[in-house]
Order: sequence, then C-alpha cells, then structure tokens
Amino acid sequence: MKKYIVLSLAALSFLTATGCMDDYLNEPSSSETGTISPDGAYASATNAKAVMAGMLRQQRTQWSVFQTTDSGGLYSLLFARVVKGADVQLSGSHYNFDYQNDNREPTYRRPQFNWRFPYMMIGRANLFIKGVEGSLTISEEDKKDLLSQGRTMRGFYYYQLALEFNHAYKFNPTAAAPPVYTDIDLEGKPMGTLEELYKQITTDLEYAVANGVSSRTDNSWINKEVSAAILSNVYLSMENWVKAEEMAKVAYGGNVLNALHTVSSYVPTGFDNAGDKEWLWSMTQQGDQSNYYYAAPHVFMDYGPGYNNGFLNSDFVAKFAENDRRKEAIKVLSNSLPPTDVRYWITTKFVFNFESSMPIFRTPEFILVAAESAYRQGKISESQTILNQFKSTRYKGFVNESLTGTALLEEILLERRKELYAENGVEWFDAKRLQRGIKRGGNHLVKVTLEPNDKRFILKIPQIEIDNNPFIDESVNNGR
Repeated sequence: MKKYIVLSLAALSFLTATGCMDDYLNEPSSSETGTISPDGAYASATNAKAVMAGMLRQQRTQWSVFQTTDSGGLYSLLFARVVKGADVQLSGSHYNFDYQNDNREPTYRRPQFNWRFPYMMIGRANLFIKGVEGSLTISEEDKKDLLSQGRTMRGFYYYQLALEFNHAYKFNPTAAAPPVYTDIDLEGKPMGTLEELYKQITTDLEYAVANGVSSRTDNSWINKEVSAAILSNVYLSMENWVKAEEMAKVAYGGNVLNALHTVSSYVPTGFDNAGDKEWLWSMTQQGDQSNYYYAAPHVFMDYGPGYNNGFLNSDFVAKFAENDRRKEAIKVLSNSLPPTDVRYWITTKFVFNFESSMPIFRTPEFILVAAESAYRQGKISESQTILNQFKSTRYKGFVNESLTGTALLEEILLERRKELYAENGVEWFDAKRLQRGIKRGGNHLVKVTLEPNDKRFILKIPQIEIDNNPFIDESVNNGR
C-alpha cells in the first residue's frame, strides 16, 4: 500500500553523498553527485557524515513534492507559525491562508506539508540510525556522536508533529497523536497518545545530550548544545521546569553575558549571518546552493527585494522602548500611508539575498527559557538576574529591575516576542503551550481572536494519510 508517513524502501534504498563530507554546503546537488549504496554510506564515519549532511541540506532546500513557496522546508513550517500570531502581519500573497488561521483542513496544503515533511525527515533519520548502529567499521566513539545527531533529528521532527497536530501537553496528555516509527516500516500504525509521542521525543534527545559532542564544522550542524536547546523547549512544553532550565543552560553555556553581544556590539539589523555568535543552529545558504525566493522569513520581511508582504503590527511596535536597540530596525514604510494601513511598519531585521542564512535557534531564546523556568520554580532572584543580564545587552543605559509577581513572568514572555519576532513562531508557541490564546488588534488586515486551546491552534490529520493508512479513518478529525 502506498504510504506517506514514512519513506518507502525504494526511496530509502539509496543515499545521497557529497564529495566533501565536512563541508556539504560547498558541494553540488544530489542529482549531480549521484548516490551510494547503504553499505557504502556507513562504511566509515566520514561517509555517515555525508548522509547527515544531505539530511541537513534537505531542511533548507525547496522540497520538490509541493513546489510552492510556503511549503519548501523547515523554514516554511516555522514561518507559518509566525504569521498565525499577532506580532507579524501580511498584506496578502504567500502564507495568506496561514495568516488567516484558516489553512487547516485535511485536503489543504499546510496540514499535508506539516505532516509529510517531518515524517520524511523522520524516515531518513530512522535509516541513518539503523545504518550507524549496524556498521561494523565505524568506531563506538564515532557511533555515539553520529547517533546523537540522528536521534536529535528524529526527536526534533517528532516534536514538530506534536506541536502542529496537538494542543498543549498539559491540556490532554492522552489525546490522540501522530504515530511513532523508529524503524523502516512499510505498514501504517494507528494514532498513539501525546504522552507516548513525548516519551519518544525525550528519549531520543536525552540520549543525544548525554552522548553528543560540542565540536562541529559550523552551526548548521547538530551538536550537544543544539540537542539541549530542543530538549529545553520540549520540557518547557511539558512544564518540567527543572529540566527545562538545566537544558537551556547547556544550550547557551550557562553564562548570559558570554553568550551575547554587548549592547554596543549588538547589531539589530541584517539577520542573515550564520556566523554570528548568538546563532545556535541555522539553515546556512550559499549563492550556488540557495533556495532563492523561498527563504523565510527574509524574502517576506525585508521590504524591497522580495515579496513585500510581511509587516509588523502597530500594537507590537508600541511595546518597544526608545532605548531598546531592537527598535532601530523598525521603520515607517511611507509617511503617505495612514498608520492604520497594514503596510505601515516594516523591519530591517532581516536582509534578503540568495545567500541569506536562516536561523532556527539563537541563544537569547534559551536564556529566556532559563529565566522563565527559574521563575516557575520560585527562584525569583535568579530569574530576575538572568532577565536583567539579557536586557543589559539590548537596552542602552539599562538599569537593573526588581519586578515582582506575575509582572516578572510577563516581562520575560514579552522579551521573547521582541527578541525573536518573525524567526520561529515563539509568540504562537508560548500562547499554545500556556493555553492563553492570541488576540489581534492594531492595524491587522485580518483581526481574529484565538481562544485558549482554540481548534485553530492545531491542524487536521491530512486526507492523504487517512486514505492510505488502514488504521486511521475520518473519525480522527472529529473534534478537530
């Protein structure tokens, strides 16, 4: 039976390899290099790294299955979350149905892409893991590092499925959730529970943190800190505050000021440089290996060279203080426009060209995870210290604050929005995990209100899965 949740054996029987195993960005495409057999792929650690290189490259390319700008790679999944919130708004064009929070029916492109792309990556990760485990020629030490990368990839994409197709973990851990595959299965499986899905995610990522290494070629590769960053977000979703703080500190190194620029060296514009010290994990591009006009958020948010359809909401802009260096990136498009026009506020935070790299994670996200997690444990002084240290790198003339009660928590959450807007959907993520909802105001073109645990926070299971998996039928979308 034709299936879409995992790669078929035919698709998995050959693996792409690049010529230079340590620098896959400089190598030609798979169509130019050909393929190598599974036996050859895992004959050495160097060959196995080439397989991982191909998987990492797949995240940032234009996936040929859909051939649409809003369904290209990991960046498409993340930017769709961005535009479902209140801080960023669109004037139309690409991602418009996501902006309307209406792109969720079983036959629509968003549910299909957000299901099939992660499962495709999971299928590749499963084959990678099996290949490394079964190799007789890769050393045990190298296996640990390689398996840490493979299991991070698998855990990360299962986490994306959990976020897209389920409500907050605490809302209902026993809710039906996407099925788990840890082998090269050709037979479909029934839906599992969210609790089972998170168990697989945490098992993979805990292994990766325990066995991974920090060294890597560049920050497009997975290392111990990337694994910890993902796991910190997973534990944040599960409200395991102790482990969320622990993993966040592993991700950024534990020293706030060392992990960040100073307030004077920080540059609030031109977010296209994967070499920046605050970038933890990226989708790095080069001119000869670009995804061209698919590159979200840059091609949408950088007004001029791209699609010119991404803008900032006026209510959000009003939250930036004058001494906040991040406000330097916020501009009025034209004084001829009324402030109520959806196009009024633009940002120069991102620079679009065919070599613009896209961030997946930056260290400020996990500094603020640590601040929130400390607060949730009642460690108010530690939480405030972390927040003050962070804000001292963003605000000119910053004076330490002493916030009390929920004011401290709300300030942490607001700083997450200010710091990470348009990057990976942190506003949507926080609203969903905290069961808060989202309310749009200001100069939004489409004003919607998502109530806590609103159905529009989750996608319906795609029809193509229902049609091809004998264990999943139409009833799976009841109540969705």
